[in-house]
Amino acid sequence: MAITTMTTHLTARPLAAYLRLAKPRGILPHFITAAAAMFMVAGDMPRASTLGFTLMGGGLVAAAANTLNSYLDRDIDALMERTRHRPLPSGQVRPIHALAFAAATGLAGVLILGGLVNWVAAALATAALLYYILPYTLWLKRRTYWSAVIGSGAGALPPLIGWAAVTTQLTLTPFLLSLIIMLWTIPHFWALAVFRRSDYQRAGLAVLPRRGASAWIITCSSLLAGTSLLLAPVAHLGLFYLGAASLLGAGFWYLAIRMKHGEPPPAHRFYAYSICYMALLFGAMIVDRLAF
Repeated sequence: MAITTMTTHLTARPLAAYLRLAKPRGILPHFITAAAAMFMVAGDMPRASTLGFTLMGGGLVAAAANTLNSYLDRDIDALMERTRHRPLPSGQVRPIHALAFAAATGLAGVLILGGLVNWVAAALATAALLYYILPYTLWLKRRTYWSAVIGSGAGALPPLIGWAAVTTQLTLTPFLLSLIIMLWTIPHFWALAVFRRSDYQRAGLAVLPRRGASAWIITCSSLLAGTSLLLAPVAHLGLFYLGAASLLGAGFWYLAIRMKHGEPPPAHRFYAYSICYMALLFGAMIVDRLAF
């Protein structure tokens, strides 16, 4: 029994480390936003196999992107309190093994999307991975605090992937969904930089001045609220979504204003709310399409 327990322990630890390397919590928003786009274009429940393979393939590609990001950022992750316990800087996973894991998950994800969904969705997922790693991680992140603005495009592609999984005919709706994510990403990450400012500075990363960050967060929050409401007539969503978007947008904007008059605590609350906002807004799209 002791041998069995030890074997389980030795097996579970590396598996848990690789799971943390993939950052599953960071993949969940991709699932929700891609699924919402699929429900929107299908007009109802999309075909289960298409939904399942799209989320599986997209999730594996996202895991590869997160792993490569961790591999390339392992030096600065070791300097930051928030990230120094991650698998690579803490030595739980060797860098060469992380690269192999990224290659395996990325290739599997692309093949699942291409072979079981369609190659347009596979190409979009590949483009998202390359955009996230090459312009953002390798170049922008360490050079400018505007990296959140330019890099937001990588996280905005899941709705296009989900839409293309159902139909290759793009309309205005999937681009509005992507714009919502881009406008959300900027205040989301800049709020993190505000209450983790000392961590970012310790790692030598450029951080937007607090006053400038607050102004941009309020501006993007206002644009986000307006775009989320514009989606209703464009995508033919009903009163349920419109009400949810109005309440969620008001909360987002209110907390953005509070950040202007406070230090890290309001920024931390705004950051936490922004995570819930994304899940609830895109969840409301699915509910509205199914129920109303």
